[in-house]
Amino acid sequence: MTQKSEKFEGIYLKPNNAPWTYSQTPEELSELIKNKIIFPPGEVLEIGCGEGHHAIFLAKAGFDVTAIDRSKNAIRFAKQNANEQKISVNFRMQEYHKIGSYQKKFDLIFDWRFLHEITNETKRDEYIHSIAKLLKPKGTYLSISFSGDSDFMGIGEIRKSPAGIEIYFSTLIGLKNLIGKYLQILDSKIINVPQKPSLNIKANYILAQNNP
Repeated sequence: MTQKSEKFEGIYLKPNNAPWTYSQTPEELSELIKNKIIFPPGEVLEIGCGEGHHAIFLAKAGFDVTAIDRSKNAIRFAKQNANEQKISVNFRMQEYHKIGSYQKKFDLIFDWRFLHEITNETKRDEYIHSIAKLLKPKGTYLSISFSGDSDFMGIGEIRKSPAGIEIYFSTLIGLKNLIGKYLQILDSKIINVPQKPSLNIKANYILAQNNP
């Protein structure tokens, strides 16, 4: 186990302990259904699912959801949450870079506060390329990640969290350029995302589509 993985296991020692874990569905996700950008039924992949609340919401809405996270504890809590609500989600403990081995295609792939965990430029490019290859024609990609257009946790692209985890802070323009190499950008903006106990943090919102 890497040092970074160990830190995440420590954060997920108890349910709802992670400062980014909320059971409420973010408006940015629910609006994809409300505005008919995605339609159930359909195949969904969530990367960095944490305790599974977003994946469970989409499964309740009628989607076939696969959700992955590197943390054993997070996946354990996610499965518990799904079982308590009698909802079926394919939760897997898996590193993000292994998605390239998937044979199936997806209607929606999304990462909620995960992309900023990939700090290597080459790996970030490979990740977005893998997503583009896994999307069905007209499939949708949604990404929410910390924005370099703020001074949260300092300045520069690579910043360190209070837990000692390195995080990549891309500007909105920089992220549009990266994702735009492989997908058509449908919408991009800076939004606020909550963090416990009472923070609101600027984040890049990117909605893109596969147009092969």
